[in-house]
Amino acid sequence: MTCRRSSFTGRLRANMTPMIDVTFLLVIFFVVVSQIVDRQSVPMDLPQPSRPVSSTPSESRFVVNLLPDESGGIASMVAGGEQIPGDALGVLGDAVSRALRASPRPVQLRADRGTDYAAIHDVLETIRRAAPRVDLQLVVEGGRPRGS
Repeated sequence: MTCRRSSFTGRLRANMTPMIDVTFLLVIFFVVVSQIVDRQSVPMDLPQPSRPVSSTPSESRFVVNLLPDESGGIASMVAGGEQIPGDALGVLGDAVSRALRASPRPVQLRADRGTDYAAIHDVLETIRRAAPRVDLQLVVEGGRPRGS
């Protein structure tokens, strides 16, 4: 038995153009999405949970950011993009009530690790009074605790 060799001497060439096109489209997509996600975020040092449970962030959420002062209180709040002084809890309650009246949605509360819980508790109670049946989510930093 003899083995015949193929007489094909040409080179196989793959067309890379579609793969390059898809790669550029993916790069553009991720750049645009990363800018949208960071729009409502205010830089702060979030606390870390001892046993984190992940959840999918909702696109239709109302975000309240608590910015700390040096003494551990609240210097100011950013609620749905609106800047509110730290001692104006009534204004915060009105903003939450106004935002959730039109469309009920979850409220995400973000607070810096340096903020005293007593101040955060006052904000929690204000949000609960403004919207009694609200889905209130506390946002904390996930992952391993610092120093581990």
